[in-house]
Amino acid sequence: MSAEPERMGRLERLLALRSLPGLSQLEPSHLAMLAEVTKERLLRKGTTLSFAGEPVRAVHLLRSGEVAIMREGVAIRKYRGGDVVGSISALSRDPLGQHAVVTSDARTFEIERDDLEDVFEESFPLLHSALRGMMRGVLGARLQIPVDAGFPEPVLDSSRSHPRELGLVDRVLFGRRLILYGTGSVEALADLARDMTSIEIPRGAEVWPIGIPSPYSLLLYGGLIRCETTKGQTFSFGPDSVVGGIDSLAAEPRWFRAVAETDVVALRSDATHLMDVIEDYPEMGLGILRAAARVLSELNERVDRITLDGRVSP
Repeated sequence: MSAEPERMGRLERLLALRSLPGLSQLEPSHLAMLAEVTKERLLRKGTTLSFAGEPVRAVHLLRSGEVAIMREGVAIRKYRGGDVVGSISALSRDPLGQHAVVTSDARTFEIERDDLEDVFEESFPLLHSALRGMMRGVLGARLQIPVDAGFPEPVLDSSRSHPRELGLVDRVLFGRRLILYGTGSVEALADLARDMTSIEIPRGAEVWPIGIPSPYSLLLYGGLIRCETTKGQTFSFGPDSVVGGIDSLAAEPRWFRAVAETDVVALRSDATHLMDVIEDYPEMGLGILRAAARVLSELNERVDRITLDGRVSP
């Protein structure tokens, strides 16, 4: 069952929020915006936070205790103090939701999904922190999926010509085809596209090695880029792919070696400029966040199935 804990004062709540990973560097004014929409919750062991088959409409910032995600009666993933529960299903608006159960008495800050999205629109630092955290989740999930890291085989468009230079209109139209940027307004995409650099990479050239910083991503217009991780996972990116977007937005080092398997035409998108655009057009950042949440939801299903299959195998 759920109970109302003794309510904190404003300063106590701000300090409690600041103690959570990802929020410690935020200015008090931004934490105050988040504090305004949080509800303190004391959740007893056995409490069901959300049911499978129902949309998740609130997230929980877990201050203490433990929450498990259940599949087929098995606790497939566990969240502990400092973790965020429900954000993936809530932000992806997954109609199937998830089965989340409190497995150890927990204290949380509960935030309604719509309130959280409103705060993200008003506070760029909070939106930036959420984007970084979501992309780190995507990276962690991909590293757990053997063989191909969860990437589909690319579809090559052999009919597409490779211009030496993509004009602004071409770049905006191209951006609208990409899963991460497709929901952005024309104005936001144009602002983003103006700062992009059109590059060509010859067949056989190394795009980048593993372990170096990742200040940019490549929006692949034409060609094929082959990738390999230290775990032996291999996958390729074809046209209409964003290469290096996960590590770039997560501010993590390159996690795979990339080599041009064919001649490549791409646009270079610097992460710092993307963040500047998102600060001016927060709806674009929210669109990227929701798209990343949908991807992570699908990846978690694959990771969960691998875990379940491993438990029942002889």
